[in-house]
Amino acid sequence: MAKTIRPLRCPTCGSPNKTTLGPDLFRCAACQTEYYLDTDDVTVTVRHQLPPPAPAPAPRPARALAAGALLVLLAIGAALWLGLRGRGSGAGPTSAIPVMQPIFYLAEYLYADARQQPVYVTLRTEAPRWGSDSLTIYADFFDPRTGQRRHEQVLEPLGHRLDDHTYEWHTFANGQVYLLGHQRLYRLDRRADQLLDVTNTLLANYAPASSGTAQVDFDISHDALRILTNDGHTCYYLPATGQVFADGEAFYEAAKASQPRRYFLLERPSGPGLGDAPYQLLRYPAAGAPPLDLTNGRRFFEPRMLYQAADALLIAAAPTAKADGPHLVQRLDAATGRVLWSRPASPYDFQEAVRTPDGFALRYRSGPALDYVHGVVLLAADGRELRDFQRKRLE
Repeated sequence: MAKTIRPLRCPTCGSPNKTTLGPDLFRCAACQTEYYLDTDDVTVTVRHQLPPPAPAPAPRPARALAAGALLVLLAIGAALWLGLRGRGSGAGPTSAIPVMQPIFYLAEYLYADARQQPVYVTLRTEAPRWGSDSLTIYADFFDPRTGQRRHEQVLEPLGHRLDDHTYEWHTFANGQVYLLGHQRLYRLDRRADQLLDVTNTLLANYAPASSGTAQVDFDISHDALRILTNDGHTCYYLPATGQVFADGEAFYEAAKASQPRRYFLLERPSGPGLGDAPYQLLRYPAAGAPPLDLTNGRRFFEPRMLYQAADALLIAAAPTAKADGPHLVQRLDAATGRVLWSRPASPYDFQEAVRTPDGFALRYRSGPALDYVHGVVLLAADGRELRDFQRKRLE
């Protein structure tokens, strides 16, 4: 069977450069994000329970026993055939043959709604039933404070293979959240907990894009969307201002002017003789002002900035130089860089955080060693754990 070979790209920055950490596990060489290739087989488990054997009957002639056995086999075969036929035709469920459909989570994201309450959205699908034409994608919006589902939305079914569905999320400088998947673009409605398909409407009033959209990509470095039209023209959309640009130079200037305020930066100094220099934690006290070094002699291993504001900084980092080890989450003092609180090192990979009225919400995911568990942990401002909302692969 012919297969299409596609390059593996980082789900965060899109870079194809990566380091192999293990079977189906990689680290992006550009942004250090670790990601995996989920190749779970689609399985269907059929379970049925037979009644306990009846007491042994009195001896009968061999011909009668053979006829009875044949009737029993025919009855069991008929029951199995009717049950499977009913499943495939949409008939009601049968108690004799419950079919378990494996659940796959394609992507998750954490955002704050219009009231700054955390919302955890997951994209899931079930393994296709026999004879189905496509996969149905469900967007489930959960309240991690209560564990209740706030809303379920069915997205357009596209293809019938799990590897046809790759999705990326991004929150732009103005707080707008977009989802890009299978060449469809969705904008998140925070008030209604709903994904709006804007693939063909985003540039509806922009004449140079009247030929339609051929491809959409996130331009993370400029906090923009890069759009290729059907007639081969490239344009750029800045969600922060709603502007569309066909000229690259004008776009770069506008993107630079609309960049969000940066309060902190974790970077490695570069230059002759520096080699593998340790990370520095820099604070920018005001726009245009020189940065202040808050490293305080500390060595940061595999650091990732989860949340930053003028008065708060959350990072995830490894406690030692050991590669692929557990990570801890810390809140640092925004003025001095000292540690205010630290959570114990965890095998979970923390992705992003949002601020809530109670403190912070952090999204995490595990790798194959923990069977791809994912969820949201809610923390008080002082680091106390308030709740851990966790999902598993078959939930």
